[in-house]
Amino acid sequence: FAPRNIFFFLKVCVTVGSAKLLDMAPDSVDYMYDGCQKEAMEKLIHSGLLKQELNVNAGFQKALDVNATCSKLIPGGTKEHKAALLAYADGAEDFTETFDNAVETMGGNISTYENHFHFKSLHFLLMDSMLLMSTKKCKTLHVLQEKEYTAQKGSTMRFGKFIKVQTSYSVLQKMEDWDGHVIFNITSCFFVNLGDNICSTDEAMALISPAEVFTVEEVNKIADDESDYTEIILTSLFISISLGPQLMSPLSGLC
Repeated sequence: FAPRNIFFFLKVCVTVGSAKLLDMAPDSVDYMYDGCQKEAMEKLIHSGLLKQELNVNAGFQKALDVNATCSKLIPGGTKEHKAALLAYADGAEDFTETFDNAVETMGGNISTYENHFHFKSLHFLLMDSMLLMSTKKCKTLHVLQEKEYTAQKGSTMRFGKFIKVQTSYSVLQKMEDWDGHVIFNITSCFFVNLGDNICSTDEAMALISPAEVFTVEEVNKIADDESDYTEIILTSLFISISLGPQLMSPLSGLC
């Protein structure tokens, strides 16, 4: 991709100001259910847990529509998988922020996960959808963030939550005002394209997993003829699961 008419370019190690540290997100709910999808589907969806979680969360209930008019299903998936992807892709911002925060912070121990993480069904459906849809190919994706970030070149990090990204750099340039923002240019090897696959309104949208580990390649402060912004370049390293199968032991020993 080509930079935006750059006339000033300065490499830096760390962004300034009050900023979020890009680290390994150790408290993330990052279990991938690989190898036990059938068991997880039974325990987290068919058992009635999905309905229970919908009943106690109005935002979740509003976002998830298993009977949506979109007739498309992802390969090997169900209407619940499609509904979960569409809920996250096009759901209200307050709902997706609540879900993101829960995924990022409620996997530190089993007690927190059991008692306070009320999106077990949605998390499984999204993770399983990514396993079903992943092409295992790498691609550079992009996301613009208003929040400031601290990132050390050469360090490793995970987002620790699902990240909605754009597949088109040029489209993002036209859509957004970049001034004061952070643009992440991310080479991911475990992403899925959403858009038309789920009848989303944003055809250029893709999804990155909470478990994918990246190397921070560059952190650059950039000023061009339109705006000043920070560029953070990330390259996929591997998929990391910090908690592993023990996280699922309260749910009758999945896997």
